[in-house]
Amino acid sequence: MSLELLVVLAASKAPDWSNWNQALWEVRAPASLARSVDLKRYSGFLAVRVAGRATGFYFQRESAAGLAQYPPLATVPLVEPIVYSLSFDAYPEECAAAYLSASVLVSRFGGVAFDTRQGAILSLEQVDQGARQCLSLVAK
Repeated sequence: MSLELLVVLAASKAPDWSNWNQALWEVRAPASLARSVDLKRYSGFLAVRVAGRATGFYFQRESAAGLAQYPPLATVPLVEPIVYSLSFDAYPEECAAAYLSASVLVSRFGGVAFDTRQGAILSLEQVDQGARQCLSLVAK
């Protein structure tokens, strides 16, 4: 079963790969983006290391036009919004990679996280709680 987090960002604040990875390092997240890609053009599996393990999630940059299917996102006040889709399977490492990555997109780049399964906007605290829950399931 695939799960998806959307992070809606103002186009002017959307990070490139290097800035996203730097933000993960600055907050001392136990994750790092493993392979440099051009996020404006890239769609596919984004390699991430979580707690020293190779994992990742499926990344896609989507247009804001698709947000109409999610009414709670209709009122998000962002200029020229873009959407980063972070999809992952039910593996704790992939879950942790997606939630840790979403956390810095929210905290450092002003993004708005949205859980498509719940149909709800997530606060930074909820994103961080999701990351902690996933990390607690990663085998030591």
